[in-house]
Amino acid sequence: MKYTILLFILTISCGYSQVGNTFEEGAELQTGTISNPFIRASTNSTGEIEGSEFLNEEWEQATVIDLNINKKVRLLARFNAYTKEIELLKEKSIIALIPAKGVSVMLGGKTFVPAKLKNSTHPIFVEQLVAGPNGLYKHYDAKIVQAASDATLLNLENKDKIVITEKLYYGDADGIQKLPSKKKSMESILAPEILKAAKKEKLSFKKEADLIRIFGMQ
Repeated sequence: MKYTILLFILTISCGYSQVGNTFEEGAELQTGTISNPFIRASTNSTGEIEGSEFLNEEWEQATVIDLNINKKVRLLARFNAYTKEIELLKEKSIIALIPAKGVSVMLGGKTFVPAKLKNSTHPIFVEQLVAGPNGLYKHYDAKIVQAASDATLLNLENKDKIVITEKLYYGDADGIQKLPSKKKSMESILAPEILKAAKKEKLSFKKEADLIRIFGMQ
């Protein structure tokens, strides 16, 4: 995959020239310029990078709810796990949705909301699994796995790869942090009655579906 501005232009002009967005009258979403980083291949690579930084490269119909202006807007969007941005396609231009409070995006069967990582002042978009003062979130990241320096010698594919990772976080929009991996640490962040109910229902702290049920009890 080539990560150049040319690719973005070709994608827009060739693939989506006949697909329209629907903006409610008077809706002015807070948007800015996309980060659009140029992902360079390492010196060990053949010059190509395998994989994608998007959860889905194809533009999908999304619904953006902005409580700041009391508007709901339908348009084409995609999530960039490398920059943690929601990219919007508007009038053949790609722009980034500002992760401001009161904004949520329903995209590809997921709900994305702004949140700040602990010890960070810069909000990003994360997937919201459970809302609330002690909610549950999924943080996506895109890592570059460089080709091995001796790949050719070992007859291995000498391409860099983009791998998207997922980690669970908890907290609220003002600050989320990584979900503890140890049971005792998990017990320290949940109320006794929640722990009792989870034990009664034999819910596991290791399974995402069970964690969603546990955090949903709050």
